[in-house]
Amino acid sequence: MPLFSAKMEYALRSMLYLAQQPAGVPVQSRDIAEAEYIPGPYLDQILAALKRAGLIRSIRGVGGGYELAKPPSQITVGDVLRAFAGDSLQPSEATHREHATTTIACIRDFQRRTSEAIWRLLDSTTLQQLLEQKYLLDQAQSIAPYL
Repeated sequence: MPLFSAKMEYALRSMLYLAQQPAGVPVQSRDIAEAEYIPGPYLDQILAALKRAGLIRSIRGVGGGYELAKPPSQITVGDVLRAFAGDSLQPSEATHREHATTTIACIRDFQRRTSEAIWRLLDSTTLQQLLEQKYLLDQAQSIAPYL
């Protein structure tokens, strides 16, 4: 079962693409869509949500586009995912109180602890760290054909 929805993954890919661009150089959405294989209309929804969350800004007019609102070292994976999920990794509260059991309480506690651990990881991982990992993977792939 995937932890991230397709929209979350597309958002992270879009943010990493923007993070790789020179500061102050806006990128058009069609360039992101083409480079990251994201359907244009879907990307527009994603970019709008990222903008509402204050993670990117849009520049209008000739030479306009999108850019990160902060340096990649100041944006976490958790920041990006919350723009789409809120805290959806939180445990469910679907059971009515009259049906609560110690089994349910045990499971809920485990879900809560799992969710907290996941969010700690997401909130402690920056776009800059992902870019550094991507760079290492790119380097390894460029060397691999010669081994």
